[in-house]
Amino acid sequence: MALVSWWPRLAELTPGVGVTGLVNDWRVERACERMLAAPGVERWAWGGAAESGTGEFVWDPRGQRGYLRLSGFVSNDPSRAQYQFWILDAARDERYPVDGGVFDVPPGRSEVIVPVQASRHISRVAAFSVTVEQPGGAVVSARDKVVVFARGGT
Repeated sequence: MALVSWWPRLAELTPGVGVTGLVNDWRVERACERMLAAPGVERWAWGGAAESGTGEFVWDPRGQRGYLRLSGFVSNDPSRAQYQFWILDAARDERYPVDGGVFDVPPGRSEVIVPVQASRHISRVAAFSVTVEQPGGAVVSARDKVVVFARGGT
């Protein structure tokens, strides 16, 4: 019985793993819900144009991880371009946001939840953005294709 109750936690996806299939989607959604129920978790919501859709960024500063929940994003062809998530840390120069990983939005998906693991320690989230980059992402984004940018968490 104990193993059955702990199985979803043991089987959570790690950041950087593609979110495909119903079982993986369910695991990621459950992990995001558990994070939202924890104290000290920050929630950043945004509304955007039809092209950028809407969504929220859920961040656990203690665990240095989070989830990006997207609705209405345009699907991408991963061989041509990928979305990349960036976290602007209040303790760092704004010109050099911290990479939160690349991700894809498959065709026909109304909602996608993406696990986020920052590539460096985040002292305090000041803002976040999503850009469109070359396949594999960028080390430093030129920020010429920003689809979401938000400041101020809730």
